[in-house]
Amino acid sequence: MLKVYLNNTAVSDGLWLAFPLGNRERQAAMKFGAEGTNEIGTVMSPLEGLKAHLEGLALRPGQGIRELEFLDRHTEGMTEKEQTIFQAALDIEEPNNVMEIVNLSCNLDKFMLYEGATSHEELGRRVLGSEEMPEKAALYLDYGAAGEKYADSHAGCFTQLGYVVRTGEALEPLYDGNRLPDPGYDKSCVIQVWLSSPYYAAGHHRYYPVSLPAPEERLAMAEKNLGGGKLEEYEIINIHCPVYELESCLPFSRNIREMNAFAGLLAEKGILEDAGQREKLFAALEAEVPENMAQAIEIAAGLERYTVLPEDIQTADDYADYFLEEAQIYIDEEVQPFLDYKRLGECRMRKDGVVQTEHGLVLRRDIPIAQLTEEMEEIRLFSPLKGTLYPYDEDWGGVLDQPEEISAADLCRYEDKILERIGQERLEEEGERGLAVYLGNRLLKRKVFSMNPVVEMWNGELWGVLEVKSHGPLSPQELSGLMDAWQGQESDGWGEGFEQREIKTEEGDVCVSFWNSGDDFFIKTESDLKQWQTQDFGMKIGGNG
Repeated sequence: MLKVYLNNTAVSDGLWLAFPLGNRERQAAMKFGAEGTNEIGTVMSPLEGLKAHLEGLALRPGQGIRELEFLDRHTEGMTEKEQTIFQAALDIEEPNNVMEIVNLSCNLDKFMLYEGATSHEELGRRVLGSEEMPEKAALYLDYGAAGEKYADSHAGCFTQLGYVVRTGEALEPLYDGNRLPDPGYDKSCVIQVWLSSPYYAAGHHRYYPVSLPAPEERLAMAEKNLGGGKLEEYEIINIHCPVYELESCLPFSRNIREMNAFAGLLAEKGILEDAGQREKLFAALEAEVPENMAQAIEIAAGLERYTVLPEDIQTADDYADYFLEEAQIYIDEEVQPFLDYKRLGECRMRKDGVVQTEHGLVLRRDIPIAQLTEEMEEIRLFSPLKGTLYPYDEDWGGVLDQPEEISAADLCRYEDKILERIGQERLEEEGERGLAVYLGNRLLKRKVFSMNPVVEMWNGELWGVLEVKSHGPLSPQELSGLMDAWQGQESDGWGEGFEQREIKTEEGDVCVSFWNSGDDFFIKTESDLKQWQTQDFGMKIGGNG
């Protein structure tokens, strides 16, 4: 935990800040000494090196508080080795301001630790250890002198873990003073996850970031910071991938240790750095639709088994030509006009397990890719509606500026007109798939055939309903992902546009919202909603008795 005392040239009394800050503390810090210059006085920190270099520095208005917040959270997630390197880097570089300290904390890869080298003699042994030397001559080497010479000619310093030295690579200015990196930032990050823990959230007012792949020491540190439970017990609230397309190809069943193994495999093989391998990975994941990270690991580990066909092979006819050429089957020119290429291509695509993806047609060389079932599973998602009426002014001949809220029960009398308006919202390019064409996760997009919004009366009220058809049942994790996608459409996508379309009625213009920001908003499956409302009704009846 970082704690600082701020002095200000325009204020007689200073201000103690204990990080992490709550909303009130942050607002007070932002307002403190608005007319003068804030300077860091006393600093309390588990990192003595950070304490020494922060004291006496001036803080930029507003952004300086955010920089301190970043340092508090960023150093919290560092391993002991990383903290040691960071503190040594501060002594080596001697930063002049907090912005430079932030940048330095994100450039630890520009420093190297000779572990165990805590003296010039041990440093000399490490430095000369790689030199080829006859064994008898090595007995007479002055390792202490060699270590002193190395230390004099390199920017470095001794620590309790060993000698830290600059690698010679230039520091990268990752922070320009405006937008701070994420507190869990790591240059080697493949997948970043945010974990939820009641213990951590209570003290930090936010989620805990972890960059993957992560060494076991960093995962152990995460367990400790989150409250001491097993890492797998904590819910993954959100994920982000620097290579954005990867994010859209990951399954919803996410075990953090399996995700770490997956990220480590991608980093080890350099798959994301190679454009061809990267596209093959995305295509293979989309084609296979893995249900969990273990299956995703298997796909990435055996990527050589997959082939993405050339761009000019798009149709069944194209695949028929491709198949004949690959099989070295020659069709006489006189016979070609009578060959049903389309039927041949469709038959071979089914037999070979060829799958259409956003990167083209994909096939697997060892065994055919399993096809999605053609049997459709239907599910309906219910959410409450909000209505607004702009009444007609009979005297003026227009609508009044003062709207009236309409209850879900009153909306029932406009059901037909609302359904008609919904029908007018459908776009030709969506076809019968409806909103399913906009799903961001490609695995879910393949599995969900259609998503079409309607409204329906139940229990005396009008409800917003999403009718979903999928190739087979969705897992609980996939259903949760679908609900998140639908809520996004309700609030910012389709629903945002729909609520702006006035529906003409005899009483005035009616606007219908499928989403609202209140605590009473939810999305439930039809069975869950009706069971929940029936139980709630029974409890009320029992209570009245």
